[in-house]
Amino acid sequence: MMYLLDTDTLTHLHAGNTNVINRLESLQNEEVAITIVTKIEILRGRVDYLLKAFSGSDLLKAQELFSRSETLLNQLPVISINQSSANQFDRL
Repeated sequence: MMYLLDTDTLTHLHAGNTNVINRLESLQNEEVAITIVTKIEILRGRVDYLLKAFSGSDLLKAQELFSRSETLLNQLPVISINQSSANQFDRL
């Protein structure tokens, strides 16, 4: 079985939420991935945070969060949008 993590779950994982960490560790050999949409949402949020920095300290913190998010995202397989997904999107 494959588990797809959404943006909220990844945010909690990144923040060190022990419930999320324990749940993911309990999956053992199960495949865990994210969608391209989730990856974009996480990175967009980090870019927005970077652009809204009011001080050098804020800028450094935003840069660190962006880098940590990239590291986390690079550890997870990304499920891309395929033609079937695009067709389903058009039907919605």
